[in-house]
Amino acid sequence: MPTATAAERPEGSVADIAERLKTGLRVKAPPDVAFCDRVAKAVREGRLPERVVDSTYNWAIARGKKYPFPAFEHVITLQAAKLGVSL
Repeated sequence: MPTATAAERPEGSVADIAERLKTGLRVKAPPDVAFCDRVAKAVREGRLPERVVDSTYNWAIARGKKYPFPAFEHVITLQAAKLGVSL
């Protein structure tokens, strides 16, 4: 099932972003779940652009690794830091 682009998602669908991150990145550990929730909160608050999260998510998934979360976490943390956002 393809994911909707930012333009296709209804306003206020940050919970959907958090769930998509958790599912797509195969997150199970509580600290990893909390990280995905923090990323979604930063998007909801407008501190982190959704396009940055989407592109990082797609990159991590496309790598084809069994567990893509560590790569996503590392890169989104770097991207957010460049924007002055602490995750």
